[in-house]
Amino acid sequence: MKRIIPYFILLFFPFFNHAQIGSRAVHDKVTGIILKEYNTGNYKGIYKILDKDFKKNINEKEISDFFKFNVFDLYGTIKTLSFIEFKNDQYIYLADCKNGKLDLNIVCDINGKISSMQWLPHLEKLVEPPSLNTGVFKSDNPKANAWDLKVDSVVNVFLKNPVNCGLSIAIYKNKEVQYYNYGDVKRGANQLPTNKTIYEIGSVSKTFAGILLAQAVIDKKMNLNDPVKKYLGANYKYLNYKSKEVELMHLANHSSRVHRLPFDLMKQPDYNPLNPYANYNKDLVMKYISNMTIDTFPGLKSEYSNLGMGLLGILIESVYAKSYEDLIIEKITGPMGMADTRLTLNDDQKVRFAIGYDIEGKETPYWTLGALPGAGGIRSNTYDMMKYTIANLIEENPAFKLSHSSTFNDGNNNIGLAWHLFTTKRGNELIWHNGRTAGFGSFCGFIKSKDIGIVVLGNSGNPVDQVALGLLKLLQ
Repeated sequence: MKRIIPYFILLFFPFFNHAQIGSRAVHDKVTGIILKEYNTGNYKGIYKILDKDFKKNINEKEISDFFKFNVFDLYGTIKTLSFIEFKNDQYIYLADCKNGKLDLNIVCDINGKISSMQWLPHLEKLVEPPSLNTGVFKSDNPKANAWDLKVDSVVNVFLKNPVNCGLSIAIYKNKEVQYYNYGDVKRGANQLPTNKTIYEIGSVSKTFAGILLAQAVIDKKMNLNDPVKKYLGANYKYLNYKSKEVELMHLANHSSRVHRLPFDLMKQPDYNPLNPYANYNKDLVMKYISNMTIDTFPGLKSEYSNLGMGLLGILIESVYAKSYEDLIIEKITGPMGMADTRLTLNDDQKVRFAIGYDIEGKETPYWTLGALPGAGGIRSNTYDMMKYTIANLIEENPAFKLSHSSTFNDGNNNIGLAWHLFTTKRGNELIWHNGRTAGFGSFCGFIKSKDIGIVVLGNSGNPVDQVALGLLKLLQ
């Protein structure tokens, strides 16, 4: 399965297919150019050494704005740019800046053209990585039968990573739901999570946006092929490429070419890189969208966009004249009795909210999504999310069913309204979505032909996909 939801904290440029990777010497030369051009403010000089595929996805002004507003304004000049390691087909360099440190993950071809790069906050390695224990994890798994033992074997591989903390699992098979919980809601608290422990579900939230769009279509408030500009007005003249308009459907299936993230994210009031969307308000979203240009025909290529899905949520709010959270409760969670699935938690729910840990195992703040809750702002637990999974599986609600219909398929990505559609090696269609925030991982998926479903929620920044996919393999 192609995982299309990479984790990022601060700054991100997407990865593209690239030719033969250049040598360390090539990368040292390129990073030397980056250092010189960045410190002199000649960001166009960096743009010149991007490869042609990279340039198709970002123009010269956008790359200049990115470095000026997202790097220089916060971190200042770069004192040194030094090689750290080669890992996962990327050369990783440490940028020691005037006001902090960044990691530069970069890939260049043999001709010294940049095919991908990421700029991420530098996380110091823990001297003594936190550990749950030495291989024996707290759990409510009774280990009473062969299935329990299989679940345990899959989960233990995940939890043996010392930075992972807790995990809650819900499995639907044979018309019954089973819950399994492992680890801790807070490291060192010796408190096992339950099916009522609340987690951030990250981008699994996008499936709620897809269902709300489907409901708006059923309610005759929207059409999938409506141009986005129909709901925005004349000021948003750039949401087209030549004669092809960005449509609502394109936002829901990530083929709109709307940028993955706004490049001015760091210009929001009181910006906090550990909670990067918190104060990115609707005015900032609308201003950014009004000036943003797209690079090719919408509907042609899939490129994951948090901004696009967040914009979809704003448009749905506008046609119903209600807040996004009120719509989630009214149209989805309320009718299904999902009382713990919310953007905003009450006092009791806050007590049951697990502590999140980043990819280094450090406690990290919760995320709030500002004006973009459709992109990933929901909190929930396995009890509620299994209700949601079963409701999607049986498809009694016509909006749920419509959200599962394919709207984009290029042979590699098959997408409905936010949901991803994937044919397993056994020939079964898996409908799924995963998610990550700084301190949480999530997965929700089901196979209608097998009448099975799974939810996995964890309180660490590492993805829980390996657990979910391992269990789905066994379930099939």
